[in-house]
Amino acid sequence: MQTLSPRKFVQTKARTLPLTKCMVNKDWEESQIANVSVMRKHANGNVTIGLYRIDLLCLGVKDTVFFFNTSEDEFFTSYSRELADFKEIDYALAHNIIFAGHDFALEFDIHPHHNFEITRFILEEDDHEVPVIEVPVGTDGLPHLIVEKAGQFAEILAKLKQYAGEGNYYYTIEEQGAPRLREEVVAINLDIDTIPAGEVSLSNVQSIRSDDMLNTDKVQQRSVLEQITIHAELLTRLLPPEINTCTAAEEVMWHEMWDEIGHGAEDPNNILEEHFEEHIEVTKQTDDLAELLDRNNEQLMQTYEKKMIALANKYAHNPLALQTIYEQGILLDLSAVCATAKQHALKMYKYYPVLNFTLALGGLIQHEPDDRFENIYAHVDIRDAVPGYEQYHSSEVVNFWLTRLWICLEQKDIRRAVQYYFMLVDGKATGWLLLPVLEKYVEVLYRYNKALKDMEEGS
Repeated sequence: MQTLSPRKFVQTKARTLPLTKCMVNKDWEESQIANVSVMRKHANGNVTIGLYRIDLLCLGVKDTVFFFNTSEDEFFTSYSRELADFKEIDYALAHNIIFAGHDFALEFDIHPHHNFEITRFILEEDDHEVPVIEVPVGTDGLPHLIVEKAGQFAEILAKLKQYAGEGNYYYTIEEQGAPRLREEVVAINLDIDTIPAGEVSLSNVQSIRSDDMLNTDKVQQRSVLEQITIHAELLTRLLPPEINTCTAAEEVMWHEMWDEIGHGAEDPNNILEEHFEEHIEVTKQTDDLAELLDRNNEQLMQTYEKKMIALANKYAHNPLALQTIYEQGILLDLSAVCATAKQHALKMYKYYPVLNFTLALGGLIQHEPDDRFENIYAHVDIRDAVPGYEQYHSSEVVNFWLTRLWICLEQKDIRRAVQYYFMLVDGKATGWLLLPVLEKYVEVLYRYNKALKDMEEGS
């Protein structure tokens, strides 16, 4: 049975789930900024939640995200502070608030946040089946654009001049120090401080508020992997909409790729029970050895390297052990460790897809692509890359996607790279080689975003 990706499930199946709780901030009528949440319940008791930030004055659906198949209790626990000022409402009111802002903005050619193409399917169809409730929009019925400084939202102001006409809209520049009419960030997004140290990952980074990601003090307190993960998500958000979206045909292609995770094998192909048992011991020993790590102490680093090489020699028959040792060697840039583990792995890699994908990706990261894995480098379908298997384990799929992401970055194919990033996020990818690939992703996106900014400033 195939499993849909979260995005595809929301777009095709969400409306079949029963509506449950809907909420909105208590001051939405006064502020005319509404943070609306709509929940639908799965058969397993979890919920899929759509969050919508609606500017009823002018901008419409300013931001929107969704949480897929998550625990309702965990959601309310995580967001207890943000939801303290919310109240429960009927679905009809939630629907009318969202579409009142949406439709009002469209009158002036102001389009909703690009994620609305997905989250709109958590809502009912906007038709006569939903009772109409009048929701006031604008100021005195006219669009009202409020900015912090002149020049902000210049494209929106131009649209108001074009579609509303001079004298038919309000335009306000807020005074410095004046009470804020609107919050610049989505109040229901996650504060980075609520995530324990070491636990920022691809499974939760999309929920972190953008302003927290820009807080240098907070980010620098995190581990290197956490920092890179945060930078990767922030730079993805800064991309223009045409880069981080795809066509219907492309969506089908990505959906088919996602199925490899959705109905993947329970274990890596051809791995035996004794391999798992030994791998547990190897993982424990490598964790113990990690306590020796100190880049400033050459003697300790040499001791660490020798012991890792000894482990590779001892478990030269175990593909999982060699994978772990090889990937850690790459991460720490220990060439002797990598060489030893690779030497053993190459004697058996043809029988273990997990080694195929690890060695192929490792070669790219070390800037030494291996011709033995040309098939992996050349194909976008995992069944063509390493053929002969009915299913692939998530660890095999993730390293294949990381390989494809690396190649897209090398080719400056930003659109496809971003889609692989989304796949890895949806798959909650982890692994030793995630860090160097995300580092490259950050480097390429930073240069791309900077080039776009330079072009805008030069035009």
